[in-house]
Amino acid sequence: MDRREFLKYCGKISLLFTGSLLFAEDIARAFVKIAEGAVNILWLQGQACSGDSVSLLYGDSPEVPELITSIINLRFHPVVSVAQGELVMRIINQELKNKDYILCFEGAVPYKMLGACKIGEFYLTEILKKAISSSIAVVAVGTCSSYGGIPAANKETGAISVVEFMKREGLNKPYVRLPGCPTNSIRVTGTVAYIVAFEKLPALDTDNRPILYYPDVIHNNCQRFQYFSQDRYITDYNQKRGCLFKMGCRGPITKADCPLRRYNRNTSWCVDANGPCIGCANPKFPWPAETGIYTDPNRIK
Repeated sequence: MDRREFLKYCGKISLLFTGSLLFAEDIARAFVKIAEGAVNILWLQGQACSGDSVSLLYGDSPEVPELITSIINLRFHPVVSVAQGELVMRIINQELKNKDYILCFEGAVPYKMLGACKIGEFYLTEILKKAISSSIAVVAVGTCSSYGGIPAANKETGAISVVEFMKREGLNKPYVRLPGCPTNSIRVTGTVAYIVAFEKLPALDTDNRPILYYPDVIHNNCQRFQYFSQDRYITDYNQKRGCLFKMGCRGPITKADCPLRRYNRNTSWCVDANGPCIGCANPKFPWPAETGIYTDPNRIK
């Protein structure tokens, strides 16, 4: 694309991320710096379903082919990259030596059953410890990476978040949590662009989540909030108009921007599909077995 198209594109992303054109130049500067190889991206994966990677593939701000060929220097991604075997290990080892990359980590870390995840002939924990130590910053992509998520609900592998792994191993690196199961691709691309543009982490809340993407509980921005205010509740999924609170919606206790920045190229999100929010971005997800995902909200604590 020419310069005009590029700046117009950055303006579009600025509007999408912030609701304003004020950050268009900052975003442009970030993309140029990444394209010039100023900062590489290394993506590693632990116990995961690859849902966060799939969410990234369905993003359009920017679309993945353009993202990885024109905007960022993605050194390795376990789902997107075609590299295999010894080539993968050479790429990873080279990045560990260069120490000039942002580490994006997806999934949980098997801290008890080390053999549950391996990269080449090495346990994931061996590579991950080195990868964190050599990185500029760590981006915990998704709920599993941020809090342990579904893998941590089963204690067999001793699954923990990458943040908890850092604490246990005494690794002091700047980090950002981007919870969601899966997380929205906009949160990933926007966070990385910000780190590159400003050479620091974005404004974070007390749980190290970007305030831009986790500004408030979902409930307060939900398009069905009016029904809640009117005490109009859905008690049967055949009903289409009403608040889903009594169907077990976790929106009132989960911070995320889902109603503001929807999934799959801004197509939809859970409540749009007449399903209650399951609180997938909440630190307690997937919730205690005795309550389950959908439950009487009076039992939610």
